[in-house]
Amino acid sequence: MSELIKFLDTNLPFISEILLADIKLFVKTTNSDGQEEIFVHNFYHSQQDSFYLASAEKTIDKGRKFQIHKDAFIQKAFQLARPLVGQYGLVIENRKIQEFAYPILDSDFGGDKDEAIAVIAIQRDIYLTRFSLGRHWDFVADLLIRTLKHKMTEEDTNLPSISLGEGVILLKENRNIFFPNPISVNLLAEIAEHTNQLVGRSFDELIRSYPKKYRGKSKPCSIEEIQEITLRRKSLRLRYVSLTDGYSAVILKDISEVKIKETLLKEIHHRVKNNLQTVASLLRMQQRRNPELAECFSEAINRTSSISIVHESLSHSDDIENVDFGYLAQQIIKNLLASFGKENLSVNFYCPKKILIQSEEATNLALILNELMSNSLEHAGEKLSQLDISLNYLEYDSDTLSLSIADDGTGFPYDFDFQNNTGLGWEIVKNLAQECLDAKINIDKEHSGAKIEILIPVKKLSTIQADE
Repeated sequence: MSELIKFLDTNLPFISEILLADIKLFVKTTNSDGQEEIFVHNFYHSQQDSFYLASAEKTIDKGRKFQIHKDAFIQKAFQLARPLVGQYGLVIENRKIQEFAYPILDSDFGGDKDEAIAVIAIQRDIYLTRFSLGRHWDFVADLLIRTLKHKMTEEDTNLPSISLGEGVILLKENRNIFFPNPISVNLLAEIAEHTNQLVGRSFDELIRSYPKKYRGKSKPCSIEEIQEITLRRKSLRLRYVSLTDGYSAVILKDISEVKIKETLLKEIHHRVKNNLQTVASLLRMQQRRNPELAECFSEAINRTSSISIVHESLSHSDDIENVDFGYLAQQIIKNLLASFGKENLSVNFYCPKKILIQSEEATNLALILNELMSNSLEHAGEKLSQLDISLNYLEYDSDTLSLSIADDGTGFPYDFDFQNNTGLGWEIVKNLAQECLDAKINIDKEHSGAKIEILIPVKKLSTIQADE
């Protein structure tokens, strides 16, 4: 039963926001004496206009015991196990409301009985919903409850949340607009000024002439498809959500301010990149004046360049929070080969998936890659002819990202202990890997050359993966 309550707690707010209605959840349980009891587990309500703003407390595991005989309407819904429409005339806070009851059957949640185990009671303000959804309210409510029951049989496909200020448009199977709520009409005012200019039109045709960017899914198991469009004076994020019977919902949000901030951040990353390149140029000038310190300056230049590559990638990316580290690694590899004068060295880089990492963590990982590869190029000796670099998720643990670097050089001394090594390069690797990324460092001394593997928890990287 707790799984059912948790599922409804996640999904009912979506229905409440679209219907502009309050929702009560009644759940049937059996006590220790074998007697059936009813508990009210939640009030769900629109953030804008609820009957219960003063008492809307959300609890998942505990509810308020309900005397079923005091509410004949809910009692009847449990007994008949079918949807019911209440009478007009119920008044709450001087507002006339009407109540609808939708039983959840044991069979809806994977059981083998057709008896009601819960009732979703929807209370709507008659005049408010008549103004916003008109004669379509009943149909939309039935459609959303059917969608909810369909989601019960699927795993990890919850309905999304709708935040304050987001508009909603319902589309028919042919992608024609069936219902736009008032907020969505305001967001699309540059296209159509009134509701009657939207209803019945093809949504795809409506936005066809405006620039678009497809953003994919917010997370791998999400049911949302995200797209961004740019109108003349604003930018909108569109989240497409599939419903039952061929219908779908589009959730619209004004992201104009976000886009302005993204533009400013890109400019900042561009300037940081330019400043880092200036620092690298100054280090090269100093290097030429102090040839006895050439090696130290080269290491500093390579570290600076690795950080610069991260900022350069962010300054050109549409995603200012995440970096495609596979692409980034290739740029670092190319830069280091040129720096050590080993452009002809055979390097095998294996990265089968696109791996996006938050910018701060990407800088740490870029420096780790720089240090480990520099170590191979500098200390592997003349025997070095090949480098194998791998960036991928572990086959037996998809929650761990592996960065592996192996060469065919002289390898590590048998008594080598990186934990007690005081070299600056190893200090940087240990600090960034263990303290900043919670990573584990493995050294394979059985390898014919030198092989190092960094194992990083995906949750630390906030990583998103997608096929190339």
